[in-house]
Amino acid sequence: MIRETLAALILSAGTDYTKVEETDGVLIESRPVTGSNVVELKLTTTTTKTPGSLCDAAFGEGKFDAEEPDLKSRKILSESADERVTYDQISPPVVANRDYAVRAKRLRTSDDLCVMTFEGANEVAPPRPDGWVRITKLKGEWRFERGPDGRTKITYVVFSDPAGSIPAFMVEGSRRKIAVRWMKMIISRGKD
Repeated sequence: MIRETLAALILSAGTDYTKVEETDGVLIESRPVTGSNVVELKLTTTTTKTPGSLCDAAFGEGKFDAEEPDLKSRKILSESADERVTYDQISPPVVANRDYAVRAKRLRTSDDLCVMTFEGANEVAPPRPDGWVRITKLKGEWRFERGPDGRTKITYVVFSDPAGSIPAFMVEGSRRKIAVRWMKMIISRGKD
């Protein structure tokens, strides 16, 4: 529990984000990550959808979902009510196929706050298929918090280094677009 709390604090803390752009009501910020040539992204927006329904949408059912950006296949490796480990294979644009295992955890602290964290879990992944590149640096969180105005603030923080020899300038634009697609998909699945 302490590790997850620290990870959540690290991801949600920090004032060193720089505004990149605002698109469709979503503020996109970034900050450098030590030892990586790609940045951590932070997206924020508000909606009338409830924190709990948005958190459930972000946690999902763990099954293959054709609407998820670039997802080619998914296998559930372990699952409980609020924690799941899946093995995903993705086919992103421009780069070779990627795979990874990811652990997602959902924490409901009240009707007004729910957090869903995720991080790489490749220690339980099956062997990497020939021709695939394993993503080894993956972490983030979704935070859904109802404000005093009744609207829910959504904060999505994600760091995903695509691995391989792709220069950062070639992936940053597509990473931002995919992050916005994720944000819109989660909002569309939430309930008022």
